[in-house]
Amino acid sequence: MRALDGAVAISPRHLRTWPAIRVLAVVGCLVGVAVQCLWWGWPTDTLLVFGWLSAGALCWNAGQPWCGALRWVRDWGPVLGLLVGYDYSRGIAAHGLAPHVTGMIRADELLTGGRLPTLWLQWHLYDPLRVHWWDVLASVVYLSHFVAVPAVAGVLWLCRRELWSAFVRRWLFLTIAGVATYLAYPAAPPWWASVHGYLGAHVERLSARGWAALGLDSTGPLFDQGQALANPVAAMPSLHAAFSMFLAVFFLPRVPRRWRPLLFAYPLAMMLTVLYCAEHYLIDVLAGWSYVLATFVLVGVVERGWQHNIGATDRGRHRRHTRRIPHHVPTENKPPTRKECTERTTGIEPVWPAGKTAPAAWSGVSTCGRPDHGAR
Repeated sequence: MRALDGAVAISPRHLRTWPAIRVLAVVGCLVGVAVQCLWWGWPTDTLLVFGWLSAGALCWNAGQPWCGALRWVRDWGPVLGLLVGYDYSRGIAAHGLAPHVTGMIRADELLTGGRLPTLWLQWHLYDPLRVHWWDVLASVVYLSHFVAVPAVAGVLWLCRRELWSAFVRRWLFLTIAGVATYLAYPAAPPWWASVHGYLGAHVERLSARGWAALGLDSTGPLFDQGQALANPVAAMPSLHAAFSMFLAVFFLPRVPRRWRPLLFAYPLAMMLTVLYCAEHYLIDVLAGWSYVLATFVLVGVVERGWQHNIGATDRGRHRRHTRRIPHHVPTENKPPTRKECTERTTGIEPVWPAGKTAPAAWSGVSTCGRPDHGAR
């Protein structure tokens, strides 16, 4: 937590000026991202996402000293290491304990009165012969999970460094809590339960179905390949639901009140998406939201305790420093009195006691807050 507070923000003047080299660099980076999405698919790999974020940061800081790039490596290196470890640790749960299946099904039936939300949504919305606009929207919303939080963190690092530290602390805590739950409680999603005959009805995994309708045919196979390498029994909690709610809750006190309801449109869309695409149960979504609440409470308590300890340490240093200052201050070092200031301002030369000389403050710059004009 202390390491995340060490960076210095770039100059505000740089954010307001757009030299030609910076414009060309940013445009080139955006073109590169577009080419990536069109030819190789939407970036979902952690290393690839952070590679584009690093390129974007370098382009944004074009024309600035190279120390900005070094600060990026210093600040983001530990974050990248933890997230890559998260990607590789998720698969451990698939080879450990037997996955839990029926518990989430019974919980959803209890919450919804006996009908699984995934079955109801696919019964009313899924058409195997036609890709509708909501299929496309579901694919976009689902894959936004892989880039939304890192992109927001990158923008905060560039523009609001003090918010970046708080953002990343909560993001990493939420991620670690999710991994710990995957290891302790591996849980199967609805599509897995359907394949193994636990649902009693067939559901389709629809999270990549809409990309072909957008002309991004390469995104679907690339995403399917990534899903094949990921942990198939890491459904509890839903980090898709958790990260989308995390963004809404983090920015809730920082936006005008009239815009706050719009913040929750994203987590609600993500909830409907993971239910419709058979990626999570409703209980997984609620668990993810509860993890967000617990993260903000626990990290907030730790931050307040940390700030209190820092304040107590600073007050102790101040008291030790003031004890070293002698109580007796020599007369010649004392600032002029109000009478002396008046005499000096009116041009009256004060009479100093026998054996005393005029203090240094009487010549040069006046300590009375007025320039020294000398005797008239």
